[in-house]
Amino acid sequence: MGDPHARAPGGGARASGVPRVGYRVELLQAARPVPEGVLHRAGDGERLLRWDEVRFAVAAEVGEPEGVRTIVFDLVLGRDELGWRAVRLDADPGSDAEEIARAIHAGVGQEQRGPSIKSLASDGLPSWWYADLEGYEEAVLAALRSADG
Repeated sequence: MGDPHARAPGGGARASGVPRVGYRVELLQAARPVPEGVLHRAGDGERLLRWDEVRFAVAAEVGEPEGVRTIVFDLVLGRDELGWRAVRLDADPGSDAEEIARAIHAGVGQEQRGPSIKSLASDGLPSWWYADLEGYEEAVLAALRSADG
C-alpha cells in the first residue's frame, strides 16, 4: 500500500508534530473489514471496531496522478472538546479498495456514508481526489460541518 499517512499511529499529530485542530486521526494497523465492522491489530491483540460506532465514513484517492496514490478511508467516530476523532485505513486503488468500500457501504447506514463511499463501492472509483492529506482532511471537516447542520 502507499504511505500517505500524515499522522503517527495512535497519535493525533501530523508528521511535522503539529496537530490539526479539530480533526484527530489514528491509523488502524492490519485492518480488515468483517461483517460486524473492522478488525484491526491493537496493543493487546485484535480489536473490533463495530459499524454502529461509525458516525461518518468517507474515502478519497490521495496522491498525484503520476505518482504514488492510495485510497484513504476515514471512519469518524465522534467529537469531543478537541474536535472530531477518526480512524483511518488505506488500500491501493483497485479491488482491495473496492472491497473495503463495499464492506463500509453495507455496514454503515445511509446517513453515515459520504458520497465517495457509494461511488467507490458501486463504480470502483472514488468521487473525491486530493493531492495530499491536508486537502482531504479539510474536505472531511467541511462535510462534517455540513452534516451537522
